Amino acid sequence: MAFQREDRLGRSLGFFPTFAIGTGTMIGAGIFVLPGIAAITAGPGASLSFLLGGIISMATALSMAELATGMPRAGGSYYFISRTMGATFGTIIGIGAWFALVFKGSFALVGLAEYLNIFIPLPILFIAFISGIILLYINYRGAESSGSLQNKIVIGLFVILILYIVRGVMALDTANLEPFVPYGYSSIFATTGIIFVSFLGITQLSAISEEVKNPSKNLPRAFIASVGAVTFLYVGVMLVITGNFPLGEIEAGGESLVDVAGILAGSPGRVAIIFAGFFATVSTANAAMMSSSRFPFAMGRDELLPEWVVEVHQEFETPYRALIFTGVVMILLMFIFDVEGLAKLGSSFNVLIFVLINLSAYVLRIREQEWYNPGFRDPFFPVTQIIGGLGGLALLPQLGLLPMIFTISVIVLGIVWSKTYARGKAIPDYNLLDILEDEEVAISPSGVYKRVLVAVSNPQTEKNLLRMADYLGDETVGLNVVKVPDQMGLTEAREKHLEEFNEDFQQIDKTFREYFGSTEREQKYLIVFDHSVSDAILEQSEREAADLILLGWQKEMSFTGGMGRITRRIMHQANCHKAILRGDYPEELKKVAVAYDGRRNSSYGLQLAHRISLTTGARIDLFHIVSPDASDQEKNNRRKELERLAAEEECPLDYRIIERFSVSDTIIEVTREADLTIMGDSTRRFSLSHIGNRAARVARNCEGSLLIVRRHQPFSKETILSRFKQFARKRKQKKEAK
Repeated sequence: MAFQREDRLGRSLGFFPTFAIGTGTMIGAGIFVLPGIAAITAGPGASLSFLLGGIISMATALSMAELATGMPRAGGSYYFISRTMGATFGTIIGIGAWFALVFKGSFALVGLAEYLNIFIPLPILFIAFISGIILLYINYRGAESSGSLQNKIVIGLFVILILYIVRGVMALDTANLEPFVPYGYSSIFATTGIIFVSFLGITQLSAISEEVKNPSKNLPRAFIASVGAVTFLYVGVMLVITGNFPLGEIEAGGESLVDVAGILAGSPGRVAIIFAGFFATVSTANAAMMSSSRFPFAMGRDELLPEWVVEVHQEFETPYRALIFTGVVMILLMFIFDVEGLAKLGSSFNVLIFVLINLSAYVLRIREQEWYNPGFRDPFFPVTQIIGGLGGLALLPQLGLLPMIFTISVIVLGIVWSKTYARGKAIPDYNLLDILEDEEVAISPSGVYKRVLVAVSNPQTEKNLLRMADYLGDETVGLNVVKVPDQMGLTEAREKHLEEFNEDFQQIDKTFREYFGSTEREQKYLIVFDHSVSDAILEQSEREAADLILLGWQKEMSFTGGMGRITRRIMHQANCHKAILRGDYPEELKKVAVAYDGRRNSSYGLQLAHRISLTTGARIDLFHIVSPDASDQEKNNRRKELERLAAEEECPLDYRIIERFSVSDTIIEVTREADLTIMGDSTRRFSLSHIGNRAARVARNCEGSLLIVRRHQPFSKETILSRFKQFARKRKQKKEAK
């Protein structure tokens, strides 16, 4: 009997605990401090500001519900955005969201201490410190314990605030509500930017999605119910305050809330609101501590933070190290920073998260991935994503200059961290553009390109290119471009060329006919007259719907003199795959080596090797180069990946891990042993060179035959340039036609 060990995070949260966490993270300073500020800014119409904030939040909540049921993992918004936009964006969001939650939780601890100080005359920071330790202990023991506390807090808040609203509405003086919008409707939208911090806690709910029972039902219900309930309370409290006090008598702080309670119910009413404020700050601090610990935990799991962060407690099944780290930082911030100001600064980044959450939901719906299968689908797509995304963007300028500077600083920190500590190892290794890209050029399972265009201009390399094109494609299009001086018309040049058919062109034409004369496949040979060789190749590749352009290596491409101007343009601007053959293509192939790094270009190189192997019987040597300093886990992961690829192959394949510091030197050595070596070009979309530095170095120094493969990427510099050139070419043609 085999023994198996499995580590799990228990799903202990039902609907109400989940709803309580979502609601508790939003009911805090927003409802006990901001109503007075909002009334002074927008008058009685401030209730519409809370309603508008609720609408934007409800739209975002629907997006988050779909994402959370499709990707129920710790990390919430970090996980959603990183899996949609890549590790760099995930790092930015993870750091920014974590900072914002920690600042908010630290501020809530101070607010908690201020309410408790009314009954316990001890220093506020001392009370906040003890409260933080207690909440940290509760969360350390597990989500179920903290969820139970959250249930009691939310029940108490709802009872007190609903009684407050009901009693306050009965005592309303409608004269106080006129004029309803004294400062114009623009003030309502501006006030929404101020009070929007009240709704930001909803993102924390998604951070615990992997601990929710029956998430496809409970998560959407909890998201919608949390936003709906909190919006009702905010609008109700706002109407009670502005309807029971003349606008000139409303104070900016929480005193207005307490004073109205005293008018409505005397001293018991004041005490009840004070207790509600205490419950609200405890709720906010508790939920912020529990949810924010998920961000370092999730980032550590993706190798964006050290491995020790992801340790799970064996008894309580909590990410205790991430939790302790978060709790300690949250407590220390109370003694270092003005947490109230920093919490407001952090809110700007949370607005940006709202925008990116809606964008992520939109992208994954239109470019749905195999790993994305949400149990809940937003029935109003894409209207809700438009409301949530554009609404958030419109609110960003309302937050002021300093919060924007803070947001930019966090973005810079995230980029630097991902490019230094996490470089080359972070998960995922794709980005937003990878997901947005359509597979515009299909490759069959056997790795065959349907139509290969071969640019032939040198009789010495023509046979090599034609032989390779024959192995790779169903149809070969040979292209011989006759460059015509600008002073001569194309028709005249064509007539002159036919009369004076030079020796090189005769040899190229003869070789093509001889090579494909006996094949059953449909082949085509084109002689094109053009003032620009590169323009001709680009134009014919589009007219012939080529899937791959096969080029020969040029001496100019050594980078010692020119840069291979024609080849550079084709590599940059062609809207199909490209491959460059360096050296000969042997008539007999026994060994084809493939340098594999896990990226898309090397993966397509393996597909081509598969096709060549099926045709020639050559054995594939699949190798991956890893640094000797790499961890044993990384080496083992690479070995497992090669094992998986080998198991999927239908042709003879050997695989190996080579431990060397220099990747380029290792590939150069392999080219001496193999009949043909295939390597993928750089996957950088906006590189300055036409092929990557590593591929260029190998090509310059290798002694054997080398094929450099570059998979077409629609969102890249080559595509942008191609579109620009096409536009310029069409304008030129129209101008000439006139």
